[in-house]
Amino acid sequence: MKRVRTVPVERPSHARWAPYLSFAALIAAGALFALYRTRHPRNVPGEVALQLAGRWEKAYPLLCDPQLWCPPYKERLRAQYEALRLDTLLFVPAYTLVLLALFGLGSCFLHRQVSRRLAVRGLGATLVMAAADLGENVFEYRALDGLASGQDGDLAKAAMFALLKWSLALPLAGAAGWIGLTLFARLFPLRARVTNAPPCGKPARVQEAHRLADGSERWADPDVIAAPVAPHATTAVRDWAGSTRTGAPRDSALARWRTRAYQPPGREPASVGICVSGGGIRSAAVTLGALQALREGGVLGRARYLVSVSGGGYTAGAFQLALMPKDTQAAGSRSTPLATARDVFAPGSPEEDHIRRHAKYLADSPREKLLAAGVILRGLGVSLGMLGLAFVVAGVLLGAFYDMVPFIDLTALRPARHAHFPDFAPHPRVLYPVLALVGVSAVVSAASSLIVARRGRSRPAWVRTITRGPLTLAALVVVFAVVLPAVFWFFAYLSSLAHRADVPTGGPGISLLGALTAAATGIGAVYTAVSDKVKTLMPSGESTSRSVSPSSIVTRIGGGPITTAVVWLVLLLVAFFGLSLLSWSAVSAPGWPVGWRLGLPIALLLTAILIDQTTFSLHPFYRQRLAGAFAVRRAVLRDGSIGALPYDYNAESTRLSTHGKRVEGFPQVIFAASAAMSLRNRTAPGRPAVPFTFSHDWVGGPDTGWVRTSTMEETAHPLVRRDLTVQSAVAVSGAAFASAMGTQGSAVQRLLALSNLRLGTWVPNPSYLAEVARHEPDWTMPRLPWVRRLRYQLQELAGRYTDTSPMVLCTDGGHFDNLGLVELLRLRCETVYVIDSSGDPPPLARTLAEAVTLAYEDLGVRITFDQAEVLRLVPGSAAKLDPQEAMAGLNTRFSADCVVRGVVEYPEPVLFPGRRKPSRFATIVFAKAGLTPDMPYELLSYALKEKAFPRDSTFDQWFDHAQFDAYRALGHHLGAEAAKFPVTRRRFGPSGTPPVGPPRSG
Repeated sequence: MKRVRTVPVERPSHARWAPYLSFAALIAAGALFALYRTRHPRNVPGEVALQLAGRWEKAYPLLCDPQLWCPPYKERLRAQYEALRLDTLLFVPAYTLVLLALFGLGSCFLHRQVSRRLAVRGLGATLVMAAADLGENVFEYRALDGLASGQDGDLAKAAMFALLKWSLALPLAGAAGWIGLTLFARLFPLRARVTNAPPCGKPARVQEAHRLADGSERWADPDVIAAPVAPHATTAVRDWAGSTRTGAPRDSALARWRTRAYQPPGREPASVGICVSGGGIRSAAVTLGALQALREGGVLGRARYLVSVSGGGYTAGAFQLALMPKDTQAAGSRSTPLATARDVFAPGSPEEDHIRRHAKYLADSPREKLLAAGVILRGLGVSLGMLGLAFVVAGVLLGAFYDMVPFIDLTALRPARHAHFPDFAPHPRVLYPVLALVGVSAVVSAASSLIVARRGRSRPAWVRTITRGPLTLAALVVVFAVVLPAVFWFFAYLSSLAHRADVPTGGPGISLLGALTAAATGIGAVYTAVSDKVKTLMPSGESTSRSVSPSSIVTRIGGGPITTAVVWLVLLLVAFFGLSLLSWSAVSAPGWPVGWRLGLPIALLLTAILIDQTTFSLHPFYRQRLAGAFAVRRAVLRDGSIGALPYDYNAESTRLSTHGKRVEGFPQVIFAASAAMSLRNRTAPGRPAVPFTFSHDWVGGPDTGWVRTSTMEETAHPLVRRDLTVQSAVAVSGAAFASAMGTQGSAVQRLLALSNLRLGTWVPNPSYLAEVARHEPDWTMPRLPWVRRLRYQLQELAGRYTDTSPMVLCTDGGHFDNLGLVELLRLRCETVYVIDSSGDPPPLARTLAEAVTLAYEDLGVRITFDQAEVLRLVPGSAAKLDPQEAMAGLNTRFSADCVVRGVVEYPEPVLFPGRRKPSRFATIVFAKAGLTPDMPYELLSYALKEKAFPRDSTFDQWFDHAQFDAYRALGHHLGAEAAKFPVTRRRFGPSGTPPVGPPRSG
């Protein structure tokens, strides 16, 4: 068996000797610091304030006794000279060596290339800061020499250099500290190896998907299949280019479609495949009836794959778990399940009755509703508490910084001085260094442009870096010297106004504002998640008044402008609270006890590392509620009766590799989800999501790569492994309310992430696992996290998701394709059955149109329908029922048909099972949830009473028995009509295409 050998991590050529030089620099810096501390004079008051004074009227009080009309004391002046000399000879070289050592180590041993590039820029910024410090010392020394003249020129120049120095000091110190802690932590290996499943437990085998797809390499049983690389702008083009293989690649124009259609070992083309759409409990009920009818028609037993999305996955997962024997993981103790593929969830079965009774799966009783409210409040408290603590710690650090570097006098902003509130004015010398830096950037840019124009070449990267560097430094000066002081002053001014109006200020005022913000965030998030409105449409799809005509069609949609306004108001309130908390802590923190000022950063560090953010989101609650409603087995109860026995949620882990295995007579279930990606190298504009699937054999997708399910389970830490179960796959595939919602994204995502009212979860990224498996063991590789830390919630708040992160956020499959059709076509099926209960607004099947477009874009698969036949799905296309006046409310909602057949054309021939020759053509049978005149009488009666049926909003997840039975009956009708299309072989016409039209069997 061939195995790809591990390859070493590429490092710069100077990485061999850089550690020795860095350690020598650190030792030398330690000696210089020690010498500086022993020789530094003690009687040098206001040393930093003197650097920033800029004028003698501010500098004199620092050098002279204010009670005496005299020149500065000779002792103080002599001490100031000595401090400048020691600062130039000892302190500046010492901190420069420390920063250069840490950034040098980072440029060699940080794993990501973008991180190494930032470390290199840190080296340059360190030299700039040291040069600014030396320039400030020179001009300050000259100012002290010319003390008798009283001129401000040299002091002003010293202040400008000091502004540059201190604006760089805090960012560089933070970056260097992060590099040092990161490299130190990676010296302790924690689960660094990717291993396959026991009993082997060997390092994982890796192979590239594109080489397996084009046939250039063939070997069996990989554990990880890496996705093709995707060039992006953060890496130079030359670093992406590779050598051309010997000979021309086979059909390179189709290489992308071929690679995206590649399926891991074990997933072969099939005769029959079924996909069931998303739509919450509505889709679950429709899918239940449809699968029952497809089994009666002989289709389900012949199907090889069942791809489910969201609500369709509720039922698909329920079928799968009902067929699993008890105690699958315990060797030698398996029990034979009573339910079989022929009768599982049959009409009248205990498991079907169990789901009907638990259709209000989220919360039914008052106790369950209180529990749901408690979970929401807990998640909200953890989320806002962590973010509030982060703002406080940031304020503490900024308060300490401004207490040492007086860009602004924070003592004047404290509550005790609000009676004589000072006017805000930025440092008087801010404008000069900013203009100088912008001018330097402009000169470099103009000069390089002239050179480029003469030589006809593009500007080199180092010129672009030099151009951006001064602008970045100018922005830092403005932030630290103008923006942050202005924010502090503004909120202190608001506090003074509130104090005059007898409104609580200080700690009580911040607490009151925090309580109001938390309440508004919780209420706004819940309102956004559950709000929907009834919309009345004409058969053409145009909006109209409900009272216009009985022929109008009612549908329920999500919230409109009011919901958007609520979301933005809540987000603005949270931003206001965060900035006020930052300002209050920065102003008041210097007066806090030392224990608080040190304890809060330590508390933030520990909680950010140890608390799993997913645990406190809605995902575990959602997963458990779905398991309680849909995870059951048919069993003999203690009184001898036959009933539905729920899974023991805490005792039996429904691991994908064991409980997701295919059962004889039932198709393999593949749960279609989506993975959040925000970079254009992987996604198209407007679609920040890529396909991601869960099944018993493989986890992943074409953009992330695949990992054998057992390998991912063995590699992941136990806390993360809880999200690699059948129950979790069902929940993830239906995670409609998430902080990353693909094409449905908006500001709502930020609110859901902020409130922890989110259903997605973070799982190991197959691309990252492939990288670890290639390079292991290597101490510089980032470790696979054992908790989803604060970092991942911050990523959700920022909406930034990379393809190289150790974890990937998985959400509802409908955020990519709500039908699951694209994923089923990726599996290459000859006959495709689609059960669509997505609840599209009339008149056309919009979800189908989007899936058809996406299938061609993603796979090169063309889907065509006969125009006359597909338009029979349009509401109002059926013949009117008599009496027309009495039936007017239904006649405009009736479609002439609910099932149509089309042609699927794959870009390359496929050898389907039982075929002698490959073929490019297949058949699609599309069943749309709609009303037709031939439906059962009781279903028509329910539709007449409920105007929104069958388009009830996905926000409605609290179905009563009548709703559930109506949608199940609708699904049974759809499945029965779809099963009339024969699965047997059909002769193709002269053009090689199968016939398109309505002929059915039966």
